[in-house]
Amino acid sequence: MKQLLLRVDDELHAQLTARAQRERRSVNALANEILSRATQAGATSPRQQVRARAAALGLLAAPLAPPEQQPDDSRDRERVLDRTRGLGSVLDDILAEDRDRT
Repeated sequence: MKQLLLRVDDELHAQLTARAQRERRSVNALANEILSRATQAGATSPRQQVRARAAALGLLAAPLAPPEQQPDDSRDRERVLDRTRGLGSVLDDILAEDRDRT
């Protein structure tokens, strides 16, 4: 593993430290993630990156069948609503974190 000595201004360091504390991890781990994502940024779109993070957390549902193949079953609707209840705040956090990086 290589080491990188990086000089940053005091304000940026304070922001990195505060974010690392909020996320309960080290400044080093945070900096590694930020640098890794920055080097991969051209490979995928921001939308694809958010979708990939949501998928990794198990927050994406299977694609829906085309409308002509979907049964009109209120039990299915209720099942889907039950399985996704409460995920809005998690997705809000993911999107907010993604916005913070830009």
